[in-house]
Amino acid sequence: MIVNKEEVSKYLQEYHEGKISMGKGIGISEIDNAIRFKQSELTIINGLDNVGKTVTVLWYYLCLSYKHNLKWIIYSGENQPGQLVRQMIQWMTGKRLNELTLGEVFRYELMIEGWFTFVKNDFYKSTELFKIFEDGDYNGCLVDPYTGMNREYTHAANYDFLNESRDFCNRTKKSLYVNTHVVSESARRTYPAGHEFEGYPFPPSKSSSEGGQPFGNRCDGFWTIHRLVGHPLMQYKTLLFSRKVKDTETGGSVSDINSPVMLDFNSGLGFTINGENPLNNTVKNDLELPPLELNNDFDAEVDDLYSDKDDLPY
Repeated sequence: MIVNKEEVSKYLQEYHEGKISMGKGIGISEIDNAIRFKQSELTIINGLDNVGKTVTVLWYYLCLSYKHNLKWIIYSGENQPGQLVRQMIQWMTGKRLNELTLGEVFRYELMIEGWFTFVKNDFYKSTELFKIFEDGDYNGCLVDPYTGMNREYTHAANYDFLNESRDFCNRTKKSLYVNTHVVSESARRTYPAGHEFEGYPFPPSKSSSEGGQPFGNRCDGFWTIHRLVGHPLMQYKTLLFSRKVKDTETGGSVSDINSPVMLDFNSGLGFTINGENPLNNTVKNDLELPPLELNNDFDAEVDDLYSDKDDLPY
C-alpha cells in the first residue's frame, strides 16, 4: 500500500507548529529524561537473572497508570499474578499487605484490575499471544520473558518474532515490551580489576540478549536493568540503562555508560529515585548499614526491613 501524501504533509505541519506530542513520563526527571512511554513502539529489555527486571518494569507501568490511566496486558510466565498484584498494592500504599485492612486490600485490587490484565501462564506461540493482546483495550503489552514462549531457537525464528512484533505495533498502535535473558558469556563478564565494583557482574549490552544484535536493531527503545547482587551497599539499588531511543525529539535519551538511573528498592514499598516516590511519597529513612568489616554474617537479622521477612522480588 502506498503512503498517503496527506499524512506526510500533516506530520510536517504539526511538527512545524510544535504540535508533536512528547512521550508520557512519570514526573521524575531522572527517569523521564531517559525513557518515555510512546504509542506504537517496540521496546526490548535485557538483564541478568535475579536482578528484578519484572518488578522494575511493572513498577514503571504502575507509575504511568497512576498518572495517565494507561492500561496494560501482562504475560509473565515466570511469576504468579497474585504475587505481582500484592507488590503493586504495597507500592501504591507504602505499606505491607498485612498492615492494611481486607477492605483496603480489595479496594486497591480493584484499582489495579482497572489498569492491569494478566494472561494465564500457559505455553504460547507468539501469534497466540499477539491475538490475546490485540483483542483488548490496552495501551501496552508485556512479553516476560521472550524465552518463555513456545518457539524455535534459531536466528531466523528470532527475526520472525521481531518482524511480527513490529507489525503488531504498527497495526494496533499498541506498545510492546519484551523482556529477554542474556547469553552465558555476558553472565560471566565482571567489572575489571581496579574498578570500585571489581568482580561483580558487568551490565549486559544490547547484543548480549539471547538472539544477539537483531533485538537491538529492530526495536524503538532498549533498556538494560542491572543490580549488583550480593554487594553490601549496592544490592538494593537497581540500575536502569537506556541503551537506545529511536526518536529523541519526543523524549528520552541514551544513558551515559557511567550514569544510569538509580532506583532504590525502598524495602519493597515502591522504588525511590533520589528520595522521590512518584506513587505515594512514602520514603523509608536510610538504613544505617554496619561497617563493611563487620557485615560478614548475611543471615544475621540486621533489621526487619532487610530481613528474611522482607518481600524481596529478586
